[in-house]
Amino acid sequence: MKKIIGDLKLDKLYFREIPEILNDVHIEGNIQIADNQIRNLNNFPLSCNYAEILHNINLNSLVGIKQKRMKGLEIRQSKINNLEGCPEIIDEYLMIKNCSRFTSLQGTLKEFAGIHFTITFTSLKDMKHCPVTTGAVTNFSLRHNKLESLVGMPTKCHDLNINSNGLKTLVGCPEHITGNFFCSNNDLQNLDGFPKLIEGDCLMTVSSLFNDPFMQIHAQFERELRKRCVIKGEVDLYDDYPKNVQV
Repeated sequence: MKKIIGDLKLDKLYFREIPEILNDVHIEGNIQIADNQIRNLNNFPLSCNYAEILHNINLNSLVGIKQKRMKGLEIRQSKINNLEGCPEIIDEYLMIKNCSRFTSLQGTLKEFAGIHFTITFTSLKDMKHCPVTTGAVTNFSLRHNKLESLVGMPTKCHDLNINSNGLKTLVGCPEHITGNFFCSNNDLQNLDGFPKLIEGDCLMTVSSLFNDPFMQIHAQFERELRKRCVIKGEVDLYDDYPKNVQV
């Protein structure tokens, strides 16, 4: 069995594909492939602990990863549009960042047992096909995407950050958040789906909920939140007045 003990870095080598010599190799460490021009993951090693595939702007799929379980996977600046080819189980972290064509969680990822589930600055539209979470404290960072629906998320998580999306409703949001809840810069039209228990802080934009200027008053907005949810921490509110309402 061919084996590399330690980390393997293949950065800035102008590769258009992963070298064929790695096709049947086990890496007892991490593989980093950054700033190349690879278009696919052909010849990906048989296994590794972590994979960082960064700034390969022509990569359009994760198909080629052979192992079913991986500790951590990070993808930045690529053309992938879903999780097809992803390992079935990820134990520590998944990070998809700055992938403008990424629109869906559809793919081969079935279980997430880790702490950090991060998808930011993509075109992700909904949480359909969200994997089953089996970790005790999963943090979801889903800021700066194009989310319109949270349906598909688990009923419980630790921190949840859904800042800067296109959400008009929170239906599908986890009911129990054991950490902090960040929900600024969306377009909420009501509080349907708001969590029932937040053990940490709640940070929100005061939007034009109910089309009622009275709800622009922070104290009133906070009272409405606390009617719906047990919030054990602070409530921190930010102004976002609609143009057609004067307060």
